[in-house]
Amino acid sequence: QIVDQITLRFGRVNGVLHAAGHIDDAPLLMKEPAQIETVLAPKVQGMRVLDQLFPDGALDVLVLFSSSSTATRPAGQVDYVAANAYLNAVAQSRADAATRVFAVNWGVWSDVGMAADAMSRRTGGEDDLPAQPLTEALLQDRSDATDGKVTLSATLPETHWVFDEHRTAAGEAVMPGTGYIELLAEAGQTQNLTTPFEIRDLYFFRPVQAQADGRRIELHLDAVGATMGVDLRSDAEFGGRAGLQLNAQATLASVGDAEPPRPIDPPAIAKRCSQSAASTDGVALRSAQDAHLRFGPRWDVLQSTALGVGEGLARLSLPAAASGDLENGYVLHPALMDIATGWAMELIPGYTGTHLWVPLSYGRIRVHRALPSDILSWVRLRSGTSQDGRAQFDITLSDATGAVIVDIEGFTFQQIAESTSFVGTPLTEAEMIFDDQSHDAPLSQDEDRLMHNISQGIPPRDGAEALRRALATGRSDLVVSSLHLPDLIDEAGRNLVIPSDSEASFDRPELDADFVAPRNAVEETLASFWQKLLGLSSVGVEDSFFDLGGHSLIAVRLFAMIKREYQADFPISLLFEAPTIAGIAARIQAETGVSAEVDAPSAPQTPNDAVPFTHLVPLHRTDSGTPLFIVAGMFGNVLNLRQLALQVGRDRPVYGLQARGLIGSDAPHTDIRAMAADYIAEMQRVQPVGPYLLSGFSGGGITAFEIAKQLEAKGEHVALVALLDTPLPVRPTLIGRDKALIKLQEFQRKGVRYVSEWATNRLAWELEKRRGAANDADNAAAFNNTRIEMAFRQAVAQYDLTQWNGNLVLFR
Repeated sequence: QIVDQITLRFGRVNGVLHAAGHIDDAPLLMKEPAQIETVLAPKVQGMRVLDQLFPDGALDVLVLFSSSSTATRPAGQVDYVAANAYLNAVAQSRADAATRVFAVNWGVWSDVGMAADAMSRRTGGEDDLPAQPLTEALLQDRSDATDGKVTLSATLPETHWVFDEHRTAAGEAVMPGTGYIELLAEAGQTQNLTTPFEIRDLYFFRPVQAQADGRRIELHLDAVGATMGVDLRSDAEFGGRAGLQLNAQATLASVGDAEPPRPIDPPAIAKRCSQSAASTDGVALRSAQDAHLRFGPRWDVLQSTALGVGEGLARLSLPAAASGDLENGYVLHPALMDIATGWAMELIPGYTGTHLWVPLSYGRIRVHRALPSDILSWVRLRSGTSQDGRAQFDITLSDATGAVIVDIEGFTFQQIAESTSFVGTPLTEAEMIFDDQSHDAPLSQDEDRLMHNISQGIPPRDGAEALRRALATGRSDLVVSSLHLPDLIDEAGRNLVIPSDSEASFDRPELDADFVAPRNAVEETLASFWQKLLGLSSVGVEDSFFDLGGHSLIAVRLFAMIKREYQADFPISLLFEAPTIAGIAARIQAETGVSAEVDAPSAPQTPNDAVPFTHLVPLHRTDSGTPLFIVAGMFGNVLNLRQLALQVGRDRPVYGLQARGLIGSDAPHTDIRAMAADYIAEMQRVQPVGPYLLSGFSGGGITAFEIAKQLEAKGEHVALVALLDTPLPVRPTLIGRDKALIKLQEFQRKGVRYVSEWATNRLAWELEKRRGAANDADNAAAFNNTRIEMAFRQAVAQYDLTQWNGNLVLFR
């Protein structure tokens, strides 16, 4: 559309400068795939879009803004270097194309550019444009950052009706979930999303509670365009530090020229719904949630209801108290929307009204236009049961004629025990983003060097002339730098040299734990191991292995070094129980009798004290909640389950179950049933009775399934079995008809050539089979593998997954 508009106004486009970019410095092993994609997208995907819009010959010249980092290759920029190298490759591949394509690898700029912006943020400089006032109903300000991100904000006092008229039974003012929806809809308007637009994957994490002097709410938009992620946060304090807590996340998306939805048929729906009620004398009906929440007059909207089998129809109308709200710009009026989506709780099987139900998530909210004062709400129960305390609805809001205004899919409710419990859960540090005070810290040596380079960078006033000279060379790609490029390459190379034992290393990162120096010979030896493996100049004995960047590959090397030094064989899962030098040193002293020069901490005790566990490894400890047990993959350890445990273990302990024989001389299990029985024995030491929550990764999922069957045979309740990428234990057998169809398709695709290929492959297979048979007697590993495969088949073949009455969840 932009190209069409430009062409219509100015005529043919002669040249394009592709200058988009994003940078996010971090070590490779610390980068998540999403972070890397964010860095690659502007340059790589942007180039692909331009290639579609302007095929070869459509332009006279295409200039790709690359970076001198492709020559210097600075640490922490593997994705940024790759993105720019892609642009260079495009330019080089089109040296003889009809469109002249240039890749200009810019060096560092002074005052402007990504490096200058990053250092400005580091030193406390301004990196945002001035805030602009908004005229939305709730949102008040907009702030645009130089990196393209947008922050929308509002500060609402407790007396604002969206708080004051929505209170818990205890009187706490809390923003309704539909208040979040209104904020998101207004955010869509500020980003020029025309209707219809969608709010997708809206998840509620924490309520926004009112404060007498005002609660600040911020919406952080990660992109500006057709689709953007949104974090909704509010001001909070944790551990004496001010910051923002995460309340909700969603995605805003334009749906373009979508076909208008078909109207609903209110008379036909009403005819199917025989159980009806209507307001009398102008007094609105009470909603299902009135018994648990204290609503203000704006919530008196329910005029009539009709319930049928799995569906219901209601008419709602804003009261006089809200007469001026729609003129003030509300898109999806929070009070009207709240009752319109929550009035039909009686559709839930077993619903009694004795508990409050709160919103968990919305799958999709498609907004076709703003809500008027009078609407119809057609609610359909998608799934629901009072036993698991969760229900899901699809909802359509329309006008009196049935014309669709808002279409909602996958609205999920959760039953809670008390009306105040959903506002009382303790805040955790992981939910916080603290106010950035990093500019108060002195600059490091590397930061000083970067500051100097920026001061000597390309002046913005010289940029146009530098570009003209670069293009005049006629080269498809070249570097433009105000600094001596060979010196910059040498400087980056020196920073990439892996230090030897005698050289300086990276500084210890800032951690919550204070630095505690080694106190005895064992701790000193372990500290030297950690420094060498982690590349750190110093390590404290109370520093967590994981906080310092340790992972499973480093752990394997660490425990190999410990075994050589102390002849002590520990599983690397010990790092979950003793992630510090002090904890491992105590275990070494207890195992080997090595004396300490000073009193060292005693070895950490395993749950239920004295007897150590063979299989059970605590991945995440907490004092409350039903434990989750995760069986590690076959022949693997539990270390790769740590991130999963941290994600799901905030309100419950998480234990890993690892195989016997990973260390020492213990023989591995050869029977899945025996393995499951041993696992159960240790599980019941920490959880004697159900309900049990089980999971298994890869081959461990089959063992988890066997554990579930044995527990049920004992009369225990198994609430969940989650199989994470678990393979089928028995592959389906091909019948003769299947084989014939496969061969027929191959023959149709390849013709006569298929016959010769089949004969050649068959001969090779027969020869390999005979060769394998001759070697079987000497191949113990192959025999053992066959026994293990047979054990898998025997353990699971007796179960019909479709008939098992537990909750079986398959993840691929």
